[in-house]
Amino acid sequence: MGRKQTRRLITIVGIVAIGALIAFMVSLQVEAAKNNDFKRAFEKIIIDTTTLTQQYQTEESKWRAKEYDNGTMVSVIDQYLPRYQEIIDRAGALDTPDRYKESQGYLVSAIESEKQSNEHFRNYLVTGDQHEYDRSSDLLTKSLADSANADAAIKAAG
Repeated sequence: MGRKQTRRLITIVGIVAIGALIAFMVSLQVEAAKNNDFKRAFEKIIIDTTTLTQQYQTEESKWRAKEYDNGTMVSVIDQYLPRYQEIIDRAGALDTPDRYKESQGYLVSAIESEKQSNEHFRNYLVTGDQHEYDRSSDLLTKSLADSANADAAIKAAG
């Protein structure tokens, strides 16, 4: 192989190496952007869920203070259930990078458990069945645990 061919080969190898390095750096930037997009959407869902929970608890406190009767509280719950479902659907539809799948799973589970807790509370209001009230309490406890696990999982994922 002549000197010209050797230089040419070295130039080609160098260009390929630079191209590979640039492609690698671009892929890292794309992945970082995807991670940031997910985390922003995840945080927005948490904020929306917290707001919805606070609004619901304000309504429930009116029932506890005897400002609402059982029928009124059932109507309130019926109004809130679709709102919880909308957030569940948003959380389930997130474009989730693999490293955040666990946190997404916990988030969806936390919101679903809160919604189910409200459904069982509704059943309690209609039937007076203490088992429904107990199930509602258990699901609310599960929701809180899943919420804490979602927070821990997203922090662990970075």
